[in-house]
Amino acid sequence: MTAWSKLLVATTRLIDLHDSAHEPGSAFVQVSQEQRRGLRDGYWLDLGCLLLDYLLDVDFATNSAFVSQTRCLNHLRDTYPELPHDDLTFVINLLSTPSELNFRQPSPTPDGRQASPTPDARQASPTPDGRQPSSNPDAGEASGAMRSRRSTKRTALIEKQGQTGQVRLTPSGRQAVTLASQVEDLLYSEYDAAKVLAALARGDFARIPDITNQILLAIRALTQELRRVRENPTREGKLIALLDNERHYHNALSSIQQTLLDGRAQLTTPKLMERFDVWREEQPDEWDLRVLSGAIGRVLNAIENLSRRLSELLADIAEGRIQSMGVVDFQDMARELLAAPASPRLQEAVVRRMMPLHAQAVFPRLAPLVPLLESRRAEASHAALVFDEQHDARPEDPLLARFLEARGPALRERIHQAPLSLPQALEEGWHRFEEGDCLAQLLNTFVDTELLDRRLTVGIESEPFTLLLADGRRIDGAVTPSLGFFQATGDEHSATNRIDQDEPV
Repeated sequence: MTAWSKLLVATTRLIDLHDSAHEPGSAFVQVSQEQRRGLRDGYWLDLGCLLLDYLLDVDFATNSAFVSQTRCLNHLRDTYPELPHDDLTFVINLLSTPSELNFRQPSPTPDGRQASPTPDARQASPTPDGRQPSSNPDAGEASGAMRSRRSTKRTALIEKQGQTGQVRLTPSGRQAVTLASQVEDLLYSEYDAAKVLAALARGDFARIPDITNQILLAIRALTQELRRVRENPTREGKLIALLDNERHYHNALSSIQQTLLDGRAQLTTPKLMERFDVWREEQPDEWDLRVLSGAIGRVLNAIENLSRRLSELLADIAEGRIQSMGVVDFQDMARELLAAPASPRLQEAVVRRMMPLHAQAVFPRLAPLVPLLESRRAEASHAALVFDEQHDARPEDPLLARFLEARGPALRERIHQAPLSLPQALEEGWHRFEEGDCLAQLLNTFVDTELLDRRLTVGIESEPFTLLLADGRRIDGAVTPSLGFFQATGDEHSATNRIDQDEPV
């Protein structure tokens, strides 16, 4: 991965955020893979990066003079021998055409809103830093944020002359190439360590934590790379590069460590402490000399950790242990253990390391479960369940027994007068008993007719019904059951279209 690739990796998702049309406040927060246009082979990107690198080299040699496209084409043909001039022209036109970039920054006004420009001011030229004022001056006020909208069109990387077609880098292009070439590398971080001594000499103490953080990022990047190489030894290319640069890494670490030790020693001198006290009184934030010492100490600890890991890696390579390290396929290992079990000594060691120290039986306490239980009977029933309609046991539900004993005679007399349908029974209030609701008990009399009388049967009328009870419950039925003393008639075309309970359905 080249320096340009690392720069693009760090900025690609930011470009996706910039180009996103997602509505603020939307509840749809899932993100899908971005569909990018193009050939998807990196050809145009490689041409552009090679052109920018060449223009930077020429920029130093010619003191930012324009370069003809012929010289650029001859240089690129070292990499692409059959490169046509039209491809180079397309890349130059694309990189020299600006694109607007919208961003936000802290508002200069105390109330967090951008000052509303006049109509003439909105058409004014860009600010000295190339930024355009926002087209919506009330955006900050509408959002209530302390940041105002800004935009810039200083995104062209190449400047092209209109008549001759000669090209050179723009300030933005020069900055982009410089950023790409300054990707953190530990081999060059020793120069960053010297910046700590320069900051101490100039009294710029606020820059020291930022400088140490840059060094710390480079050290952590190499530490993680060493860990990945040890976990995956198949990365032979990276392993060879580490071996080739091993001596340079040790020299860089020794130089950084010695420089930072000198800087931390200066922090304890009376002269520097006096200068720091004077500087601290002029700062709006609270500063302590231990902050600077702690920042340098973190880098020194990271250097010791990296040196230890690098030494361990070299020792593993020398003894041949690096080949045995890698990603473990646990499924394959499980299949091998099934085919050929491990030795008893290995099994004992694994069980001793992985099993819990103390195995105890776990049983739930009964007390927390008691409130979850609901007793549906007043007392336990010792009656056997016999499925015999001739000798049915007395119902054991106390409420059902009381309901039949209290309201059974009146309900039988009502049914003797005329068949009683379920909607009529509910309207007449047969389900109300003891200032409560006995709807379930009333339905039992329609299911088991012998609770009231052995001669009762249920007739079903093919008419739906809907009934709303006083407590708000709604009862719907596709057919209407009726309880009565129906007599079977041999006429198949009876006026009453019903299905008796004793007849097969």
